[in-house]
Amino acid sequence: MRKFFSILAAGAALGLAATPALADDYANARSDIDFFYVEIEGGYAGFDGPEDMAPGGLVLEPDGGGYVTATLGHISIENGIIGGFVDRAELWGHYQDQGDDAVATFTSERDYWEIGTRFQHYNDQYARNKTMWGVEPFIGFVDGTFRNVGMGTVTISHDATLFGAMVSFEAERYVTDRTVVSLRGAAGAYGGSSDVTSNGPAITDDDFSGFRGQFATGIDVRLNRTVKVGAVARLDYFSDMPVVNVPAGAMDTDHQLGFFIGARLRAVLAGTYE
Repeated sequence: MRKFFSILAAGAALGLAATPALADDYANARSDIDFFYVEIEGGYAGFDGPEDMAPGGLVLEPDGGGYVTATLGHISIENGIIGGFVDRAELWGHYQDQGDDAVATFTSERDYWEIGTRFQHYNDQYARNKTMWGVEPFIGFVDGTFRNVGMGTVTISHDATLFGAMVSFEAERYVTDRTVVSLRGAAGAYGGSSDVTSNGPAITDDDFSGFRGQFATGIDVRLNRTVKVGAVARLDYFSDMPVVNVPAGAMDTDHQLGFFIGARLRAVLAGTYE
């Protein structure tokens, strides 16, 4: 958690030091816009599943922790990006501490990392209240550890890599000159494979695949011409995520529903206007 808050503080400092640009023009629906921005988001993350299975029918479910996301974005409304079709492109890195759990002599802990891109097209480039759709390829990394600390410590380390993509739809609506409300929905598919290291019982690696869906809502307020702050609530669902099934001697899968509540800061880094 100390690492999480250090990253969040550093990102906020970077955003507040951003160089000025005419962000007001974007808020007022001008079309001759081309600028880069950075966004830092972080807060609390809780989870329902996935559950690791221990001997004796015991179930361990990590209870959640903090998360942080850093995003670098580029908006170009008049000239566009990638042949003029993409109006907004983003590259993000995401970390979530999924927490830990302990039952009897068994413990389980898990982290998740993600790197992704987003390419979006505005339905109406000249509209003040924008709607958009896009595609979002991503790569995810699961880092999990299952231990039995009774009668000598047994450690089962399980890593997994996910590859997938989603189609997303978003809407932004200004409710005042400085306040915008946003809605987001996304859905897609992914596949992955797990890699297990154990100094105790043999656990078989496994491949998996599944469905991913997201829903989010947020509100942002412009503090000045370059900086916005806001709050966001998000649901993120994976139908199949890797879990340890010690009695079966294999990796299994379970659903994972994550719910995130956080704050975010967005700052314009630089802009050019023709």
